[in-house]
Amino acid sequence: MHYLIYTLVDWGIIYFFVGSRFLRLWQTALIGLGITIVADYFGMKYNLYYYTKGIIHIGNQPVFALVNAFANCIIYLNWLPQAWGKRILYTVCASTLFLAVEAAMFSVGAIQYPNWELWYSYFLLNSGLLLMVYLADLLKVLPKNRL
Repeated sequence: MHYLIYTLVDWGIIYFFVGSRFLRLWQTALIGLGITIVADYFGMKYNLYYYTKGIIHIGNQPVFALVNAFANCIIYLNWLPQAWGKRILYTVCASTLFLAVEAAMFSVGAIQYPNWELWYSYFLLNSGLLLMVYLADLLKVLPKNRL
């Protein structure tokens, strides 16, 4: 149920704030989703963390957690600055917000950390988001004029 509420909030933000720019951002968000799947695969394989709640699962990952990862990438990309210096600062701020959401999901029991600490996720979020943008620039799928 928690993932469903989180999904509705994410897609509501996309509907109201991203709008038609979604069509220019979804390809880059797929790169972010791929990074998330790989990170979660290894995180669960090595028993660092796991997901406890979810309606439908693919492997050990709740489908709505994957949908939320995709949505979070779109939200992140919507306001991404052009200059790399500003991107890094923006990523630090965005990761803080995403970490707050993860902390809320942890507090309701949707994520468990047998061998992980919440603050580790901050560095994983930063590196994952920056890797997504770097790969998108490299593959030339990141739109130049997002706003």
